[in-house]
Amino acid sequence: MRQRRKSGADDGERGMVTAELAMTLPVVMAVLFLVLSFGLALVTQLRVTDAAREAARACAMEMSHDEILDIVSDRAGDEAKMQVETSGEYVTVTVTAPVRGPWSLLDLTAESSMTALAEGSP
Repeated sequence: MRQRRKSGADDGERGMVTAELAMTLPVVMAVLFLVLSFGLALVTQLRVTDAAREAARACAMEMSHDEILDIVSDRAGDEAKMQVETSGEYVTVTVTAPVRGPWSLLDLTAESSMTALAEGSP
């Protein structure tokens, strides 16, 4: 009795898919890692920007320094730092926070400044 051969790939092409997967999988994983790391850095920047905006608004409403610090730490994390500058009737708040994840090896920080008109100013 003769055995029928399956139609399809030649014997020389067997295992080709496995070899291609073994070669491309590290590249795909590296790209995925970079995309997720960049997303984490972007989220940190958005949180710092939100914290600066809320802190500038709170400074303009003349809230206490401790309340403003609570707002910044709530929005940007406990490691965030805040600097307040006043120039006439304007208040400028600058918030900085370290970027965590793989970017922490590069010692990157996210920074954002917002300016608000103090209440009671014309």
